[in-house]
Amino acid sequence: MIRERADALDAETAVVCLSGGVDSATTAALAVKALGASSVTALIMPTDTTDERHTNDARSFAESLGVDYATVSLKPAVDVFKRYVAPRIAADGDAVAAGNLAARLRMACAHLVADASDGMVVGTSNRTERLLGYFTKYGDDAADLHPLGEYDKTAVRALATALDVPTEIISRPPTAGFWAGQTDESELGASYATLDRVLGALVGPDPDARPLPIDEATGVDSETVARLLDRVQQTAHKRQLPPEPSREVADSPTGTSGDTACPLVGGDRRASKTAARASDLIRSQVDAADGDGVIVDLGAGRESGIAAAIAVEALGASRVRGLHLPCHKAAGLTAPAPESIADDLGISMDRVTIRPLVTELEAALPTRTTERAGATELGEFVSRIRTACRYYVANADDRLVVGTTNRTDALLGRVTRYGDAAADVRPLGATYASELSAVGRELGCSVGSPSDRSGRRDRDRSGASTPVTAERYRGSREPNYSMKSWFVSSIRTLVSSEPATQSTQTGRLSGGVLFVTSRRNGTV
Repeated sequence: MIRERADALDAETAVVCLSGGVDSATTAALAVKALGASSVTALIMPTDTTDERHTNDARSFAESLGVDYATVSLKPAVDVFKRYVAPRIAADGDAVAAGNLAARLRMACAHLVADASDGMVVGTSNRTERLLGYFTKYGDDAADLHPLGEYDKTAVRALATALDVPTEIISRPPTAGFWAGQTDESELGASYATLDRVLGALVGPDPDARPLPIDEATGVDSETVARLLDRVQQTAHKRQLPPEPSREVADSPTGTSGDTACPLVGGDRRASKTAARASDLIRSQVDAADGDGVIVDLGAGRESGIAAAIAVEALGASRVRGLHLPCHKAAGLTAPAPESIADDLGISMDRVTIRPLVTELEAALPTRTTERAGATELGEFVSRIRTACRYYVANADDRLVVGTTNRTDALLGRVTRYGDAAADVRPLGATYASELSAVGRELGCSVGSPSDRSGRRDRDRSGASTPVTAERYRGSREPNYSMKSWFVSSIRTLVSSEPATQSTQTGRLSGGVLFVTSRRNGTV
């Protein structure tokens, strides 16, 4: 699996986050077995709550494998976040929110190292953790592959033994390291042996075996079984793509009677359906999660304004909170301005620059990584750090994160995986860029109307301001709009009603021809 994925991505290296636990050690050993030690990079990223013994064991194991490794201390960055960023956006964040923040910062660092070395990030989560949702959404689950994803904890320990992982690592009580003394089993309320028996009976039963109640089949009391099954159901959202409204509507073509399913595309006539469905989706997701409201990133311009307006329509202004997390001076050039969006909709907004946090992380990373990374890679790094900050607020305030990605950008792959694409719900996921104005007008939202684009300057993912040209394609947020509208209308006939999810391709315009280029290997 690791070799096949590396070939598919044309990846030259595999990046593994080593924690000193059995899952990460087993994953690193598998990566070495598949690709060779020279093609594996291990990142050890402790925080102030990490047990020093775990860090030392991780280093020793990396050395025994013969892989290149780096210790990237997240403590200075987390300290900056707690002192400077958190008080301005969520002063009451607890240890769980802080632990999840650290996991997402590790994700951002791992992907920057991989992007700068033409590599891939290898995840370390096992099946037991994934089924129970015992991982950080867009954190330790954010990887290019999960080789242990179909192995429960019991199987991982057996595999670790076969791969000569040290006994002290295999026998160590697993912990997420959110606070001193924390263990997985105390958090989950049962031993991994018990968890694996219950989940094995639930998810992977023998198809030829006689069906039995799970408590009877496993010898585990019915109360524990019910609690674990409920956890599997309640954490399903962590294993799924963010929900989007459907584009299918009932329509009556001329000369026919009755309803016929057809795609929902363009025009003021359909805008009301689009807005209503998106609003219903947000309301239903917040109700299902029993959340207090939503967070919307107001730094994405027109998409932010429309997504926030849909959220206000669904929940009311008091339950919608705006967030603006600029990193560079040029980030303020976004139109409409985040402040005007918040004022127009009557919602609260918090603004804080994350540049000090980004600076600390860049300083902690290996110099070769920051030297090799280009503007696009660093811009995506910043986008993923924003994700960590948004979800810190969401965790602290018991809110959902509303995405601002539209269908056009998703189909063209013009999003950052685990960055601006990371959300709990995507109300614009069924809406093409050319349809946004009509939806904005339907909502009575002044920020939904595009401004005069003559001489417009575009903001790329890194926040840098540069003129829009046909030759700029990597990281561009808004290509030439007349050509973009033409392309949108063309691809409607080529795609199904279900949106594409994770594209790794980007495009550029040259002489009227659209070239689609792989982000991984540059092959046209």
